[in-house]
Amino acid sequence: MENYDSHHCSRQDLQDFLTHVLSAAGCDAPSAAAVTRAVVDASARAYDTHGVRLIPWYLQCLEGGRINRSPRIDISRKAPAIVHVDADNGFGHLASYRAIDALCEVADQQGVAVATVGRSSHHGATGCYTVEAARRGFAALGMTHADAVVVPHDGITPFFGTNPISFAVPLEGEEPLVLDMATSSIPLNRVMLRRSTGAPLPPDVAVDGEGRVTTDAHHAAALLPVGGENFGYKGVGLAGMVDIFCSAFTGMQHGAKFPCFNGPDFSRPIEIGHFFIVMQPALFQAMAAFNASVSALVGDLRRQRAKPGKAVHAPSDLEKAEAGRRAREGIPLDPLTWRAFQLLGQRYGCPLEQHVAA
Repeated sequence: MENYDSHHCSRQDLQDFLTHVLSAAGCDAPSAAAVTRAVVDASARAYDTHGVRLIPWYLQCLEGGRINRSPRIDISRKAPAIVHVDADNGFGHLASYRAIDALCEVADQQGVAVATVGRSSHHGATGCYTVEAARRGFAALGMTHADAVVVPHDGITPFFGTNPISFAVPLEGEEPLVLDMATSSIPLNRVMLRRSTGAPLPPDVAVDGEGRVTTDAHHAAALLPVGGENFGYKGVGLAGMVDIFCSAFTGMQHGAKFPCFNGPDFSRPIEIGHFFIVMQPALFQAMAAFNASVSALVGDLRRQRAKPGKAVHAPSDLEKAEAGRRAREGIPLDPLTWRAFQLLGQRYGCPLEQHVAA
């Protein structure tokens, strides 16, 4: 979670602003709504690296022609519990939400449902889709691949993407438990965010062009896998698993064959794959027993002894606490994103105002 002096906006103001901007940039209504929904949800839940700060980049992809403004999403049933979504090179957010909608319907009948998504694009925070399923009472796994920005263990040249994995499950009496993690030590967007805020990178997460570990975000040329220099084979193994699910199962290329996400060519679609599994807990055992089991694990974890001044947290605990603060005080925007939004407001005639906490 990032800390910076920032401007704050209310969730509603951001939603209205981004919907207007995306629509003015030529997105059809479903695409504009899905992208806004995902990035605002991510920022509201403190997943800043994959939240509203991505909008200027998405607009660059739109203007270059990489992303289809008005895709015709095609959903086909490959088997009783298998769905394929052809995103028609549109926004990955729209295709991923459509996949979750279809999977929840199928899993209600079959117990387990799998979706492959092909010919898609970057879909932001993968947890936006698993948490949506969990809010409806399902357990969900999600993953996506990306261009080569992570060096293999003991390697120098990037090969894998950040290749995130997300898992979400209902948690009685509160927002779902969510794991949403890159298989790299940090997501690349955290490097970009640190370039904006001026903060150094943590040690053992990034390397320069010669493969030397660096904490300077401006010198970072590639990321290390989870496990860092000494144990990065663990992250590489996970990244490879994600890439197989998102390429071999979806019919897309593996991530090392993708053009660079950050250009310079923004005219050609980068046909990304996503992979989701949704499960209906009630078809495995009584829902009351399932909820009690999850609550017992999370409660016991939270009660574990901690170091002085620390506490043991379950996945997404810190983000939930921050989400409550943001609901009261507004969603923070880093300096570069704030300036970009001011320029977009001028361009499209929709100024964005700062939020003043009550």
